[in-house]
Amino acid sequence: MRTVSNTRAVSRRRLLQTGVVASGIAITGCLGGTDQTLGYISRGGITQEAERDVMEQWSEESGIEVTHQEAADDTEMLELIAENPEEFDFTNLVPAAFSQHRVFHDEELFAEIDYGEIPNYDNIKDSWQDAPFLQGHDYGTFYYNNSQGIAYNTEHVEPTTWEELKDEEYEDVISLHDNAVSRFANTCAMADIDPAEAVHDDELFDEVFEEMEEFHPNVVTYWAAGDEWMRLLREEQTYAVEGWGGRTENLQDDGLPMEYVIPDEGCLTYSTGFAIVEESDMKDEVYDLLNYFYERENAVELTLGHGYPVQLEDPPEEITNRQDYTDHPDDVLWFDWDQIYPELERIEQRFNELKAQ
Repeated sequence: MRTVSNTRAVSRRRLLQTGVVASGIAITGCLGGTDQTLGYISRGGITQEAERDVMEQWSEESGIEVTHQEAADDTEMLELIAENPEEFDFTNLVPAAFSQHRVFHDEELFAEIDYGEIPNYDNIKDSWQDAPFLQGHDYGTFYYNNSQGIAYNTEHVEPTTWEELKDEEYEDVISLHDNAVSRFANTCAMADIDPAEAVHDDELFDEVFEEMEEFHPNVVTYWAAGDEWMRLLREEQTYAVEGWGGRTENLQDDGLPMEYVIPDEGCLTYSTGFAIVEESDMKDEVYDLLNYFYERENAVELTLGHGYPVQLEDPPEEITNRQDYTDHPDDVLWFDWDQIYPELERIEQRFNELKAQ
């Protein structure tokens, strides 16, 4: 059932991540769009590697190849799909991108999902099928959820709050996300301010950026892509980063002394959903692949591969033990990105001014 719910207030717990960054793209393989291939675009890194492994298994069974293109962020993915819709068949988007699809693209890029074509989608919890970012439209199927808190090297630091990262102990050893809206949201979490209120209240808006400025002297660099902050931690160029639980698990798997924490003040959180390109002439094949993804054993394999929980009904420990796992969407708080995007230029301008100091 897809209905629009009442918007809940944002508190200290968690906020929704945009996934909007600025960076270039890297191309792997060929582009899709032929009768023998599906074209997939996503954010690359370990997450797309895990997806590639499962897609290759599907390809062996179906005889249809999947080609991959990588982009650093959802904004660029939307732009590429808008400019070259014939070259892509499907993607996965963060909640903010579904808002961008509505606000900036008039909901013209993606097809409405025929959920009956994906019977294994019933393996996903009903509550997550109806997560707030999927309500009011039928352009997506729930995929996984995660959060953007603090990843850190346990041999050097052990933060539990955002506030600690301002301390002298962290001078020149932290890296934060080079993303104006993500920084704005997590700073709002620290200050217990609703981002949607802050963008419409000049006094609150200034307060958020004054808090954000206090981090800046301790920042070695601002990272743009997930692989970058992982490298910074591996090489001990930084001891604490604004990062993700799933990729922290990947560092732990490599035997590195890393941990992840959702700060006491809360942090931005997001889920992702698959979307099918409207102009694709291979929608049936995409449905078949998504149905394969939602088989329980494949959903578990994906979770173990990238570390982010695919929200199965009666989930096994392989899923519930993930650092980003939360049982129900009501355990996290959401806000309406439609309120943020009209103010995006102002947020980015202030963030760029801060970094230039």
